[in-house]
Amino acid sequence: MKHFIKKNLFWIFFFLILFSQILYWFWLRNYTLDYFASDSVTWFSNLVENLYPRLKIEKHRFDASFFIKKSDQIAIRFLFVSSIFLLFLIPKFYKKAKSFVINNSVYSQKITQKNQLFLIIYFLISNVLLSADWLEILTEYSQIALLYEPISFYKLFSFTFPSLSFFENSFIFLKIITGIGISFCVFSLFFQRKILFKIMIFLCVVLSSVLFIYLQGFLYGFGKIEHTYATWNWVCILLPFWIFGGVLSLVRTSTTAKIETIKTAKLIPQNYLLFLAIGLVYTASGLEKIFIGGWDWINGNALLSYLQNSPTDLAQNLSDYPFIVFLLSLLTIIWETGFIFILHKNKYIKLTLLFIGICFHVSVYFFMNIGHYFSPWIWVYVFLLFGQESKIK
Repeated sequence: MKHFIKKNLFWIFFFLILFSQILYWFWLRNYTLDYFASDSVTWFSNLVENLYPRLKIEKHRFDASFFIKKSDQIAIRFLFVSSIFLLFLIPKFYKKAKSFVINNSVYSQKITQKNQLFLIIYFLISNVLLSADWLEILTEYSQIALLYEPISFYKLFSFTFPSLSFFENSFIFLKIITGIGISFCVFSLFFQRKILFKIMIFLCVVLSSVLFIYLQGFLYGFGKIEHTYATWNWVCILLPFWIFGGVLSLVRTSTTAKIETIKTAKLIPQNYLLFLAIGLVYTASGLEKIFIGGWDWINGNALLSYLQNSPTDLAQNLSDYPFIVFLLSLLTIIWETGFIFILHKNKYIKLTLLFIGICFHVSVYFFMNIGHYFSPWIWVYVFLLFGQESKIK
């Protein structure tokens, strides 16, 4: 049985994907239409409202066609992603893709220990700076604490908004962790093979990461969820694994007497998953524009409408030049969908993508007054610049 599944894995997934599409378009979609007509079966209504509680209210704000369109987009996106996954189940395609990744991407490249320590210090300081205004925001939210509705697993801890003293102490603790972590990073520069220092750095990064993400969750307990820290959160999630790999390599060298092994261990593998995650976030954003906006994003109409509704004079002036808006819209889609090539080891491709990214985020701020001119998305670029070494010396 195991041999049969392994041999026919491609066809098993192929028919599962096909079945899921048939299931949606010929059955679940009709149930969705019935739901908005208040004629749905009880189990389906309960399922929808448990998965998306706000829909019970929002269905009175928008007509059924709006939500059906969103539902169709999810089905199409699932088909798109699952089809790409299916390609990798073809042995010949998988071998060629694997060979291309190893030979042409940052997958097999290394990062020096000194660069890694620099990135850790940068990360710890950034967590403090990026969350600098959170206490002020949370203080304002405390005045409407009755409206607080915890997100996700926060409900397991408490349904009430924490006290201000809790937040104040949490941010103080975050700064203390930062100070301790930076101190051990500096010590590691002089005592490179001290395992204790590596372990302490690892613990500081883990605590800083958890605290940053945890405190951020309270910002979204009042009905507004945004993607300001989307890529930085991936840094928080993946950086501890990066350091953990470095600690393991150091432990291995401490039990080995071979000089060659010790020299190799001085180089810690760069976090390929971090490049991949950030690349996919941008690529997914580009695909969202295609799937949701469709032709309106490609021909520039969607961007033009954003500019016309923007409060800035710069946006209003730019909206008078539809052809330039069309070019900018097209460039945005090409850049976002192509950002996955940040994985390529060619430094010119990487620098071009990052340069366009800086221009994009800065322009969004000045033209649409969205975010900040030095966006957290740009802060992540430091990891993409220093997260690899092209040659091992």
